[in-house]
Parts: sequence; C-alpha cells; structure tokens
Amino acid sequence: MESQRKTIPLTWKSGSVIFLACFVVAAVAVYFLRQVLIPKEELDCYARVVTLQKAVDLWDQAHPDQVIYDEINEDALVKAGFLQPLTYDHNLHYYFVGETAHGWRVKCNKHEDNPLVLRLTGDLLLAVLLFIVFCSVRGYVLFPPSEA
Repeated sequence: MESQRKTIPLTWKSGSVIFLACFVVAAVAVYFLRQVLIPKEELDCYARVVTLQKAVDLWDQAHPDQVIYDEINEDALVKAGFLQPLTYDHNLHYYFVGETAHGWRVKCNKHEDNPLVLRLTGDLLLAVLLFIVFCSVRGYVLFPPSEA
C-alpha cells in the first residue's frame, strides 16, 4: 500500500505569514553571522565609510566649486563642522572618493562592503529557500491534488 502524506493547501494568507517568518529568520541569521564572522575592525571600517560619505555629501553641497574627488581632507571636513574627529589607524585604513556604478562614493582601501541592495537580495533569496524547505517538510502544497 502506498502511504500518502497529508497535504495542506497553501493560501495567500498562510503563505504570506510563512514567507514573512522565513524572511525575518533569514535576516536575523545573516545579521548575527555578520557580527560573529566579520572582525570588529572591519565593521568599524564600514561605519566610518558611511560617516565619511555623509560628510563628503554635505561638503559637496556647501562647496559646489570644490567637490571632493580622490583624497578626503578630514581636517577640512572637521573644520567645516561636517565631521566629528575620527580616531583610527590611518596607516591601516585609507579612505578616498572613487567612482562606482552609483556615482562618486567613499571607499576604504582595505575593505568594501556590498551595497545594501545586494545584502537584501541575499536575505530575500535565503528566505525563499527557507520558505520552500519549510513548506515541503510541513506538507504545504500550492496546488493540492484533486480528489476524484
């Protein structure tokens, strides 16, 4: 005799709730793995890139004739009030403005992080994988077999 598994029809409501739960689990897992696996010094580098980018954007708006390309003069940004003095090993991390697909952005010579869009895409793909695995293990089906 053939044993048939019990199948549960997947509705929009239950599918949406399951997918949302999978996305939250995936995003939290990626965040914690990132905190555990990436050294603190590198995470600090990412944070400084964001801080410097904001200061450079403010400088470029205030001084359109002196737009910052290539080297960043942190002292000038501090004097203009766009940046708080940063303390880090200047020999280890060198920040500059370079051209990217999204325009001129602050970069670090040591580490570059993926743009937020790529991180969210990765979280979304991981959530889809979790959703498929969860639904297949629990017996959810999109098109339940018709009982004839």
